[in-house]
Amino acid sequence: MYNDSDTAAIDANLDLDTLKHQRKVEKSFVFFLIFLIIIFKGWFSFWFKYGIAIPNGKANSINITQDPIQINYSPEEKKQKTFVHNSFINKNKITIIPQAHYELSGTAVAFNRSFLFTYNFFDSAALYDLGTAWGKMGDKNFYKKHYKSYSQKNEVTGSRILWTQAKDYPPALPMEYSTSHYSHSHLVPANRNVMAALLKIRRWDRIKITGDLIDMQFKGQKYNTSMSRNDHDLGDRGNGSCETIYVKSVQIGKKVYK
Repeated sequence: MYNDSDTAAIDANLDLDTLKHQRKVEKSFVFFLIFLIIIFKGWFSFWFKYGIAIPNGKANSINITQDPIQINYSPEEKKQKTFVHNSFINKNKITIIPQAHYELSGTAVAFNRSFLFTYNFFDSAALYDLGTAWGKMGDKNFYKKHYKSYSQKNEVTGSRILWTQAKDYPPALPMEYSTSHYSHSHLVPANRNVMAALLKIRRWDRIKITGDLIDMQFKGQKYNTSMSRNDHDLGDRGNGSCETIYVKSVQIGKKVYK
């Protein structure tokens, strides 16, 4: 016998089951999204925001055999070039004090783009770490055969390190040569297109970074860049050959992004 009340109850139960299922799917999606954010350390949010890099032109092939070009600024030039940089990820306003014009050409051997935790003003400005090798170390096949490296940001302390290890004993190159022909650079993008270009860099790409070596200040705190490729002690300027670069242009292959 047909009963409207029974049918209504069945429909209500079906609607309730459907709603419960939708809520489970939504919760699962949220948990999955949180999982991806944790695993990829915030990279997805930056990809969606800065994922499209627009080339501004083309240039000649990158010469990976030459040393970085550095032209130090005078005290007067440093004062004239000092400016305030607005962080891309929070409201921090960081004072940038350029120290030298800088051009770095080589092969990308490691990179780090961990954006999940930003403990201090430095993290909010330097959004990318790049390990670069040049000279004999810049040869992709040579480097892959004789060395291995990776860039790491410690999520507890915030420290950033390029770990490099020779695969041979004795090493294929004297240590004095090898350690002076790769660097770990902390990069502050000048604009959103430069940030998007940095996200395009892959290991073994030939790249050229052009900009300024910079010191940074924020509310009484200060971070100094390295000014040399052979300062390796923690007591040195830049805490051991880590250059902090305000990046004005990025060249990947023959494409230039500004």
